Amino acid sequence: MGTRTLDRRRLDSPHRNPLLERFGLAARRLREERGLTRDAVGVASGLSPVYIGNIERGEVNPTLLTQTRLATGLGIPLDALVAAAFGDDERDR
Repeated sequence: MGTRTLDRRRLDSPHRNPLLERFGLAARRLREERGLTRDAVGVASGLSPVYIGNIERGEVNPTLLTQTRLATGLGIPLDALVAAAFGDDERDR
C-alpha cells in the first residue's frame, strides 16, 4: 500500500477533528503571511516539512512540544499561534 493510499484514507476519515483543522489552517496562514516554506519552518523548528503539512491539513494531533517547536519555526510565541487559531470567539463557548 503506497503513501498516497494512506494519505487519502486519512483525508477521508470520518474522525477528522475541526479543532485540528482550525489549528492547521492558522499555522498555514501564518507561515504563508511570513513568506516561509515548509522546508524553512522545518529547518527552524526541527520538524519534518511533511509533518508540518500534516499539521496544516489537520491530519495529526501535535503534542504541546510539537506546537511549541512549530511556533518557534514560524518565529512567533506559542500563545500567538493558538490565538490565531482560536482567538476570542473560542473563549465565549
